[in-house]
Amino acid sequence: MDVRTRVFAENLLNRSVRLDILAADSTGAKLNVEVQRSDKGSGRKRARYNSSMMDANLLKKGEDFDKLPETWVIFITENDVMGKGLPLYPIERCFLGTGERFEDGSHILYVNGAYRGNRRPGI
Repeated sequence: MDVRTRVFAENLLNRSVRLDILAADSTGAKLNVEVQRSDKGSGRKRARYNSSMMDANLLKKGEDFDKLPETWVIFITENDVMGKGLPLYPIERCFLGTGERFEDGSHILYVNGAYRGNRRPGI
């Protein structure tokens, strides 16, 4: 496993980002972990942008898109920013007509740091 902290993902034309933690697991999946005390810093569009910045930096010029690894953006939040009372909020793209997963290898997970219940999370 490879783990780096405070990784700067540069975008030469537009907004760059600083990722709290960028890691790779034994399968080659890339993980961005963000620890958020403020609700403002844990918005849905920020998760989307972090995901896109990870993807933009994972392939070399000319490399096939099938080489993109699985990616996870994980927000560990102090409060229940989704407001549903759940311990975990796994986010997946899906086909709206059927509900089937799109399976593009991109995942977002919110971890509710305020959760104090007994409910077992299911992903």
